[in-house]
Amino acid sequence: MNFKDLKFFLIIFLGFFLINFFLFIGLGIFDIFSFKIKNLFQEIKTEVVSPPVFISPSNFDNQINEKKEKEILKDNLKKYFSQYQGRKILILEKFDIKAPIIVVNNLDLNLIYKKLKEGVVLFPKSDIPGKGYSIIIGHSSQYPWQEGNYKTVFSLLGELKKGDKVYVIWEKKGLVFEVEDSKIFLPWSEGGQTTEMVFPKEEKPLLILQSCWPAGIAKKRIAIKTSLVLEIDF
Repeated sequence: MNFKDLKFFLIIFLGFFLINFFLFIGLGIFDIFSFKIKNLFQEIKTEVVSPPVFISPSNFDNQINEKKEKEILKDNLKKYFSQYQGRKILILEKFDIKAPIIVVNNLDLNLIYKKLKEGVVLFPKSDIPGKGYSIIIGHSSQYPWQEGNYKTVFSLLGELKKGDKVYVIWEKKGLVFEVEDSKIFLPWSEGGQTTEMVFPKEEKPLLILQSCWPAGIAKKRIAIKTSLVLEIDF
């Protein structure tokens, strides 16, 4: 094989690899890159435009800041409730993601997979958000030709950081959860762990967001542990 033939072979191989990459995991990866680029430009803009901020460590100032944050959370809940009252909606404000929460009552994998086309799924036998231990699952990536508008709804779970907020509208109730931790693990079906083993139940209400990891590959799982910080009945 001469150099010209080798070059042609490498071009064909690279083209084949790129086509398969975007077909199988490209949608989720595109979301991740887009978010990181957008976030980078926002950080640069903030550094250039914003004046220096001097933070006082006093307890009084901390209490004022906590009160302001709680009021902001309440205002956000009221805003989302006015848009989605009577429905079940998960809101990841950090990524501008809003997805219907679909309730599935039995562990039928075909049914769960079907319902994931319509939004995210409250895992069967999970508690209602805010009432105990809740697990919500969603796709991280899917084939472009697959049906549904939520093929990459959880592609950015890995970008959630401690302290980030997750909003839930559940019919006539609004809830705010705060990210506490995240873990990547091998699922039980692969000889690994269950979600309850990774994040055991606690006395307080927990909401676990879970998807495949990395985006578009079903080998591992990523789970985000969040706890309830605010609940309002409307």
